[in-house]
Amino acid sequence: MSASDALAGDKDGIPWERLARYVAVSLAALFVLVPLYWMVATSLKDPSQIGIFPPNLVPNPATIQPYVEAWDTGPWGQWFLNTMLISGGATVVTLAIATPAAYALARFDFPGSNPIYLLFLGLLMVPAQILLIPLYNLLSSLGLVDTRLGLILVYSTFFLAFSIFLLHSFMTNLPESLEEAARIGGIPEWMIFFKVILPLVKSGLTATGMLIFVFTWNEFLFALTFLKSEQLYTISVGLQTFQGIHGATVYNQLFAMSTLATLPVIILFALFSEQFIEGIAGLEMK
Repeated sequence: MSASDALAGDKDGIPWERLARYVAVSLAALFVLVPLYWMVATSLKDPSQIGIFPPNLVPNPATIQPYVEAWDTGPWGQWFLNTMLISGGATVVTLAIATPAAYALARFDFPGSNPIYLLFLGLLMVPAQILLIPLYNLLSSLGLVDTRLGLILVYSTFFLAFSIFLLHSFMTNLPESLEEAARIGGIPEWMIFFKVILPLVKSGLTATGMLIFVFTWNEFLFALTFLKSEQLYTISVGLQTFQGIHGATVYNQLFAMSTLATLPVIILFALFSEQFIEGIAGLEMK
C-alpha cells in the first residue's frame, strides 16, 4: 500500500475506527474473563494459597478437593435440578405467551393495540422490589408459596413484558408480503403463525429464550422471598446459604460451587452462540 493510500485511509478514519473497536472489544472481554479466570483458579487452590500476597495467578498445586468438600455440605444436586426446572419452565411459559402476543401487537391493528404495547413498555420500568409484596400475597392466596410452580409463574410474569418487547421488534422486521402471499393461498391464520412466522423468527426466539433462562438462573431476590424449604432452593439461594455454613467464608469452596453454577450458562452459550448472535443482529436491523 502506497503512502498516499495510507494517508487516505487515515483521513477517512476507517483504520482508526476499526482499531478502536478492537480495543474496546478486547477490554470488554478482559473485564469478563479475568474475574471468571480468578474464580476458577481460586476454586482449585489449597486454603493456604488464598490469603498470600502477592497472589498466585496459577494454582500450585491445583486440587479438586474444594469441589469435593463443598459438594458434601448441602444438597447441591437437588438445587441444580430445582434451578434447571424453574429456569426452563419459566422460559417455556414466557415464550409460549409472549410470542403470539408480540405477533398480534406487531401485525394486527385492533382497538387498543398501541396502548397495550405502551403498557408493556411501561412495565419494563417497574422495579422488581415493588412487586414482591403483591406477588407474595397473590401466591399465598393460591397456595403457591414455597413451590416451583409459584416461582415459575412469578418469573414468567416478571419477564413477560421484556420478552414481548424483544419479540415485537423481531416481528416488525419481517416483510408482510410473506403473510399476504400465504393468505392469498388460503392458508389459515394460525397456520401462518406456526408455519411462516415462527421459522423466520427462530433466531429471535433463541436469543430471547437464552436471555430469560440466564436471568432466571442467576435471579436471587424472588427465589429468596418465595422459597422457604431448603430442598426447593435454587443455586443462587444455595450459594448465599453456603457462606454461613462454616461461620466464615471458605473462598475456595465457595468459588468451586460458583464455577459449577456458571458452567450450564457457558455451555448454553457455547451450543447456541451462533443463533444468539444472529438474533441480536436481527434486532439491531430495526
